[in-house]
Amino acid sequence: MALGAEIAEWLGLEGALPIALAGAAILLAGRGVLWQGLHALVRLRPNIYLLMTLASAGALALGKWGEAAVVLTLYALAELLEQRASERSEQSLRAALQIAPAEATVQTADGAWRTVPVAQIRVGQRVRIKPGERVPIDGVVSAGASAVDQSPITGESMPVEKAVGDTVYAGSLNLHGSLEVEASTTAEGTLAAHIARVVAQAQERRAQVDRLIDRFAQVYTPLMLALASGVALLPPLLMGAPFGEWLYRGLVLLVLGCPCALVISIPVTLLCALTGLARQGVVVKGAVVLEQAARLRAFAFDKTGTLTYGDLRVASAQSLDQTPLHTHLRIAHSLASYSEHPIARAIRAYCQQQGIQAQPLESFEASPGLGVAGVVGGATYRMGNHRFVEQHNACSKALEQLLESLESQGLTPVVLFDRQPRAVFALSDTVRPDAAEAIAQLHALGVQTALLTGDTQATATAVAQRTGVCEHYAELLPHEKAQCIDALRTQYGAVGMAGDGINDAPALACADVGVSFAERGADLALETADVALMTHDLRRVPLLIETARRALGIIQQNLAFVLTVRAVFVALALTGNATLWAAIVADMGSTLLVIANGWRAGKTPPIGYNSNQ
Repeated sequence: MALGAEIAEWLGLEGALPIALAGAAILLAGRGVLWQGLHALVRLRPNIYLLMTLASAGALALGKWGEAAVVLTLYALAELLEQRASERSEQSLRAALQIAPAEATVQTADGAWRTVPVAQIRVGQRVRIKPGERVPIDGVVSAGASAVDQSPITGESMPVEKAVGDTVYAGSLNLHGSLEVEASTTAEGTLAAHIARVVAQAQERRAQVDRLIDRFAQVYTPLMLALASGVALLPPLLMGAPFGEWLYRGLVLLVLGCPCALVISIPVTLLCALTGLARQGVVVKGAVVLEQAARLRAFAFDKTGTLTYGDLRVASAQSLDQTPLHTHLRIAHSLASYSEHPIARAIRAYCQQQGIQAQPLESFEASPGLGVAGVVGGATYRMGNHRFVEQHNACSKALEQLLESLESQGLTPVVLFDRQPRAVFALSDTVRPDAAEAIAQLHALGVQTALLTGDTQATATAVAQRTGVCEHYAELLPHEKAQCIDALRTQYGAVGMAGDGINDAPALACADVGVSFAERGADLALETADVALMTHDLRRVPLLIETARRALGIIQQNLAFVLTVRAVFVALALTGNATLWAAIVADMGSTLLVIANGWRAGKTPPIGYNSNQ
């Protein structure tokens, strides 16, 4: 109808036909815009709707019914396209998260198998998953074997073989075998549910650049209104120029004052980037975190459980006095039983393999980053690292030489002592195969790397050499790791930190971007971190930074493009070479282009992809 009215005016047709067509188009497409524009005028709060209302009212005053109808119709169409673009991005994100089935086949108390809602599954219940079905709940395989596609959760591109004792995640796809899984959590506690909650919170945390554009739009809109008013009124009043001609030019400026493309480009781009990362198993807690990740210039890693597997094993154990080793093992087993630190788990497993039973423990105290202490049989024993032994003046020259010898071999020594050393354990760990590649990728992005560990200097040096880390800091307590983060920030700028233990929480909180691991990270570390990696693949850290930088680059491209288009059309408007409908088409076209460009931010390359190949 709007187009028909415009064509009728072009053909010189006057009277009821163009007015009827234009009036119908205005009522059908523009009534919402006009109503909100009048509301903004009454409240004296200029916005986009007021600009469109004034532009269409001015066109009607000049007798340009067709142009008024085209302006409102094209603007309504632009709003619809913006809404659809935002909905598409949000639907894409929801689709990436809503992957767990609604029902599951569960074994009931009478031994029968029944289909029940997933929300009714209780911890410990057995769930059956047939080939081709999605896993409904996090749990441990109790019977059967199969390959499982975990890509929706962890971002792993290849299926993972699962057998009895292995963990499966809700939302994973069972490929060819039948599995029976013992539920380890409820529906609300699954990894997929955690991801969904984090992303829901993330959408409420807006980036600084997003808020900046909102503030810019608040200034930009009244500024364009003032400019348009000046163009429409000053030349006729001061120079006697034709009022109708300059009023029309002012109306064109009003249309160009619409900041739609500026406002929509940023949230669409950031949301697409968050969606793309979520598909790769990188859950970012808000666009503000993504913006901060783009600015990282240094990145620090914890050692045990981050750069290494953290699956420590006791390589050797020896008594340091005349007492048989098994006597010391009973005490060590007692102290290790009250801690979940990887070193304690390794010593506990070693004692169990030797058939050693723990003695009753009368009291227990942990010293984070150092070791543990407890009372066994009325005597106080301590077990910890080299620094812990020195703090309690229990280190001798012979022990010093022994510890240095073990450390030079890349082993982690742990000493059991009271007033003097009683036994020493040498623990070994394995560097993750993806660590060196991730470090190299960070260096290629211009990001400096550092290793922060409570382990000895010799062990830190050995791991740093294997992974290629630029700097390493050893024998750190938890608060000292946080101090190192501050020092790195002073030297390089924004700094990130990856860790998985409770002792990493202060450093994660201190870092500009903290990264933890959903698979095995401590709850405190996971809650403190800004980013959760669904699988322990360190190559996701450079992927995060690269995606964040690309997203901010796209935003800068969009802003430059929109402002350039605006400047060109302002010049055309001032010289009388732009029409109302051309201005709205330019606005709508630039909006569509920045939306399409913003969608590119969600196209993250698969893990392991080398962009230089």
